[in-house]
Amino acid sequence: MTNTEFYITPKGDIMVHDKDGARMLTPTDRGIISHLIRTFQEFYPDAVKALSKNFEKLRFNIPLFEFNIARRLIKCNWGKFDSMLDIDQFGNYNFEEVECPLRGECQLEGIVCKPKFNSKLSDRELEVMRHFYENNSAEEIAESICLSVETVKTHKRNAFKRIKVHSLSEFFIYARDNKLFEN
Repeated sequence: MTNTEFYITPKGDIMVHDKDGARMLTPTDRGIISHLIRTFQEFYPDAVKALSKNFEKLRFNIPLFEFNIARRLIKCNWGKFDSMLDIDQFGNYNFEEVECPLRGECQLEGIVCKPKFNSKLSDRELEVMRHFYENNSAEEIAESICLSVETVKTHKRNAFKRIKVHSLSEFFIYARDNKLFEN
């Protein structure tokens, strides 16, 4: 999901503006909802955990449960129709300072709004990046650990995002400086 802007109407509805135009977010927008929950689960797991607990009574109705989680993530992190895309062309999330009447009082502040980024590499990302560090190509890595080349590239992209590097050379410096692959 890329090139997407979310905004909230005066009535409190969430609008999605993407390649398909502008429309109201509804529980049937499974692609957007699933993407948001997957991405937040991966990079901001405390936010999803807190909201799952918050909407626990809806758990029996998965589409409604997930819609409410996604809706809250959007309301707490985006909301203005502005010139900076909320999800840019690279899939990066650009959070906004959302006006909230509960600022300073909300128990979920810093958890759901302005969530903490999970910068720890997953075991699979670490495995893939070790292969890159050993100078293997994406194709060689995919074959050696039985993944598709696209999955290897996804792990690489996610690892870059987590540790805030933009190239393999930057990653190699990070790995060396942090003794990432020393036994």
